[in-house]
Amino acid sequence: MIRILRSQNGPDASSVADRICELPEYRDADFILGYVPLKSEVDISLVMDRAVRAGKTIAFPDVEVGRIRIADADWKNNLIELPNKTSTVGNSDILNINEIRVRMLLSEKHKGLILVPGLAFTEFGTRLGRGAGYYDQLFDLMGNARLADFISIGICRKIQLVEDLPQQPHDKKVRMVIAF
Repeated sequence: MIRILRSQNGPDASSVADRICELPEYRDADFILGYVPLKSEVDISLVMDRAVRAGKTIAFPDVEVGRIRIADADWKNNLIELPNKTSTVGNSDILNINEIRVRMLLSEKHKGLILVPGLAFTEFGTRLGRGAGYYDQLFDLMGNARLADFISIGICRKIQLVEDLPQQPHDKKVRMVIAF
């Protein structure tokens, strides 16, 4: 599957941004946790750019689960490669989940959005990740920090939307899935 995804062009980043930015979940959010896409993942970079222009706080996962990196409008020029071959933003504030919780409690909207990549998804939110359990652990930490106002959305290509996936007790579902 990964080989197929890497060999094909993904959806147009502009149409991805249009679709995601039309969602009420996006419009209501003041905090967007995104990802720097691998070649096999849907490119959400324009979503993150639009979020910055709309005055939303944007962030990306850090190598350590439970920590995220707050980014600014120049985020694409400050990318660093992590040991697991993914990327995140450098030159940014690194916050843990409890710090995010405090920020969310102090904000007026109390809404956040997590855009989640994966190898495959079901329409019911079951997700097959890359095996490290990063997002499952992140969702656990966020649940423990009572960040219920964060909505997780799986982002994938249509070929990655499957009928059924095995699920382990530690696997966490995303609230919705958007396939391009």
